[in-house]
Amino acid sequence: MDSTKHEVLADTIGVESEVEARRRFWLAHMRMGFGIFLLETLVVMSYLYLTPDGPHRTLLWPIIMSWAVCAAVGVLIAPIVTGRSWRSTYSVTWTVASTYAVGLVALLDTGVNSPILLLLYLPLVYAALMFSPRSALLCGVSTLVVVGVVAGVDRHFVAAEGWISALFGTLAGAAALSVAAAINRCHVEQHEERLLAQLAELAGTDELTGCAVRRVLRQRAEEEIERALRTGSPLGLLMIDVDQFKSVNDNFGHVVGDRVLAAIGRILLDTVRPFDVASRVGGDEFALLLPETDAAGAVQVAERIFRELAGTGEVPVTLSIGVSSLDRSMPTVERLFDEADMALYQVKRAGRDAIAVQAPGSPTNSW
Repeated sequence: MDSTKHEVLADTIGVESEVEARRRFWLAHMRMGFGIFLLETLVVMSYLYLTPDGPHRTLLWPIIMSWAVCAAVGVLIAPIVTGRSWRSTYSVTWTVASTYAVGLVALLDTGVNSPILLLLYLPLVYAALMFSPRSALLCGVSTLVVVGVVAGVDRHFVAAEGWISALFGTLAGAAALSVAAAINRCHVEQHEERLLAQLAELAGTDELTGCAVRRVLRQRAEEEIERALRTGSPLGLLMIDVDQFKSVNDNFGHVVGDRVLAAIGRILLDTVRPFDVASRVGGDEFALLLPETDAAGAVQVAERIFRELAGTGEVPVTLSIGVSSLDRSMPTVERLFDEADMALYQVKRAGRDAIAVQAPGSPTNSW
C-alpha cells in the first residue's frame, strides 16, 4: 500500500473514530438520563407500596407504571436517537417533562407535603453534568415552576408554608449551582476544543516551511474537486520540485538547506490566496492547489513564483514546476496529481528550471 493510500485510510479511520466516539458519548448520556428516570420510578413505587392508604393510589399506580414503560422504551431507542441531529433537544425535553411528571404525582399524593417533591433535585444534578447553561437554566426554571404550581393548587399550602419555603429555597440554590456548573463545564470544554483545534492545525502544518502537510492537501483536493464538479469551476494544481537540492545539502550543509526550503515555503504562502493550499509533500517537493483556476491561470501563478524566487535566499536555486487542471472525464485526486507529476517529470527530462502543463486529453506543453 503506497503512502497516499495510507493517508486516505488514516483520514477515514480518524473520521470514523470521531463519529463513533460522539455516538458512544450520546448513548451513555441518554442511558444515564433514562436510568435516573427509572430510579425515580423505583423510588416512587417503593413509596406507594409503603403508603397504600394514601390518596389517589388507584390512579398513581398506573401513572408510575407508565413511567417504567417510558424509561424502558427510552433505553431501547437510545441507540437510534443518538444518530439524529435533534438528540440534544430530545434529551432536554425528556428531562423537563420528568420534572412536571414528578410534580403531577406529588400533587396527586399529598401535595406540598409529598416527599416525592425531593426527586426534583435529580434533574438539576443531571442538567449540571450534561446540558448547556441555557438548557440547565430551563430545567431549573421548570423545577421551580413545578413547586410553585403544586403549592398554588394545594389547599394545605398555608399549613406547609415553612416546608415549601425551605424546599423552594434549596431548589433555587441547586438550580443556580446547576447553571453555574454547566457554565464552568462548557468553558472547560471550549478550552479543550481550542487546544484540540490548535493541535490539529499543528499536526496539519509542516514545521519547517509553514505549509500544509500532504494529508491536508489531499483532503482539500477531494473537497475542491467535489465543489468544482458541483459549480462547474476550474481547479488547478502545481507540483514543484527544488532542482538539485541534494547538492545544496552536500555543498552548504543541511542547516542552509533547511533555510532554503523555509524561504520557498514563505514564497508559496505569500503567493497563494486565502482559499488556496500551499503544501510540502516531500523533502524538497511542494504543491499548490488552486481552486477556481484553470491551466493558464496556474501557469501565471508558477511564473510569479519564479519571479519571487529570483535573487532571493543565500543560495541560488531553481524550480521545476508541473501544472495540471481537473479532467472532468476522470475527476479524481489521483488523476489530478498524476498529470501534474507527468508534467513535472517532463521538465526534469528537458533540463529543469521550467514550467510544463499537462492539460486534460492533450500533450504536455513546456515553457
